[in-house]
Amino acid sequence: MPGSRTSHPLRTHYDVVELWSLRQDTLVEFPDDGEGDLVLMTRWGDVRLPGPDDTLCQTVERMSYGPVSLGNVVPGFGTPGSGAEAARLARALDTLQSVVVRSLATDTGRLLLSVVPISADARFVPREPRDDVVHRLSRFASLRVEEGGLCIESPLSAVRVSLHDVLAAWLAVCFSRPTSVREATALLGVPVSTVRSAVGYLAEAGLLVRGEPQQSGDGWEFAEDRDPALVDWSPFDLMMHARSRLGRHDGPSGATYEPGATTSPEPAVLPPRRAGTTALPYPRLEQVLAEDPPVTLALEALSMVRSYGDHPLTLAQLGKLLYRCARVRSLVADPAGDPYAPLVTDRPYPSLGATYALELYLTVSRCEGLDRGSYHYDPVHHTLRRVEAEPVLVDSLLAQAQETAQLTGEPPLLITTTARFRRATRKYSGFAYSALLKDVGALHQTLYLVCTAMGLAPCALSTGDSDLAARALGLDWRTESSIGEFVLGTLPTAREDRQERVVPVNGSDWRRRCVEALRRIVEQVAR
Repeated sequence: MPGSRTSHPLRTHYDVVELWSLRQDTLVEFPDDGEGDLVLMTRWGDVRLPGPDDTLCQTVERMSYGPVSLGNVVPGFGTPGSGAEAARLARALDTLQSVVVRSLATDTGRLLLSVVPISADARFVPREPRDDVVHRLSRFASLRVEEGGLCIESPLSAVRVSLHDVLAAWLAVCFSRPTSVREATALLGVPVSTVRSAVGYLAEAGLLVRGEPQQSGDGWEFAEDRDPALVDWSPFDLMMHARSRLGRHDGPSGATYEPGATTSPEPAVLPPRRAGTTALPYPRLEQVLAEDPPVTLALEALSMVRSYGDHPLTLAQLGKLLYRCARVRSLVADPAGDPYAPLVTDRPYPSLGATYALELYLTVSRCEGLDRGSYHYDPVHHTLRRVEAEPVLVDSLLAQAQETAQLTGEPPLLITTTARFRRATRKYSGFAYSALLKDVGALHQTLYLVCTAMGLAPCALSTGDSDLAARALGLDWRTESSIGEFVLGTLPTAREDRQERVVPVNGSDWRRRCVEALRRIVEQVAR
């Protein structure tokens, strides 16, 4: 392995050649009888080249069939002093960089790697480095399988590199730590020109970063490791951001409805289970309207509360909260007539595309009318079903929530929000998971507002243990996993005001006035 710094038996002798082609999803419309425009229909829109000459048309046609050496079309293309015809062709191809694939191959026709543009803004002009210049794989680069081969990509790059040959994969691995062209050549036992060209491609693709000697010490330092715009990004977070938004990738995005799916759709509501259920009290709309504060009071008074009163939650409070925040208000039944496999539900919180993939599991520490343990909320029948979780796992869920929220004791109630992923992934491509996180945010804001209006103590958690939740709740985390946590209880009788240094900006007194008004309303309702 390259990591051991021993030579690998790939020794052979050949020359490397550069090949050009078009992205496979690019269609070409040639002018009729030499009149009109050359039109390339790309995933980013049409590109028109007015008045193309025969050389350009022939070149684009050859490239549309697959990788081709342009030296076979225009002799001397790409070499200094190649002539006016080659210069015109190069200028024309420069305008097509968003669809031009650049490849390296051996002179025997063996493809090594290809640089594929994945953005309309992709630009790629490779330059061969000196043999003593040190490079390293970018810490944002990731290697994965694609279409039967390997590829390297980075959220910082507008191109993706496909590795067609084991040599290309070995070469990439060589740069998992700082390495020069000369060192990689010795490790792989291939011509230095091959390594030099490949490193030039990978570096221009943004997958290799150039090293500079450390000012103190014998090591190397890299610009991306000290770039203020990048130092706080993890590779995983930056990749998720780039791939869940348009602009920096060429993957499918939107409601594509998982073409070729072989599994049945996930029902919008889980089938009911009557055994071990607890009916929750239903609130009366007239009473809620009479007791609720105006929305501005709830919004301004909203805050995370991490201390609780001595009296426990009641089943009536819990029923009112869940009914107002998470019940199913209506559904559209499945055309086959199965009432428990509806296509769409309507609930009090918004969900992107009405996927409503979220499920609520309640882990109870203190609530009148409920034993300690975990429960699943049925939003159609407004009931709780007991989950047969081991007591030690219930303890662990509550202990972790206590630690995450920095509470002095167990939270009275933990709401674990899970996602049945296929409700989202079957419909959406590219941003299914980020859409689920947006749904969790909408649900949590709804919980915050209703808890505040009811005089309860709400607090959303920053993270949770998905594996622990899966074990405790009996879930297969690959199909349904926790993606949000929320704790609540009753308000303490007296809350300490935070002694923070506050700089008034815009209506800073609104919160104080609304908190006081809300407290009076809650006290009046309690009487």
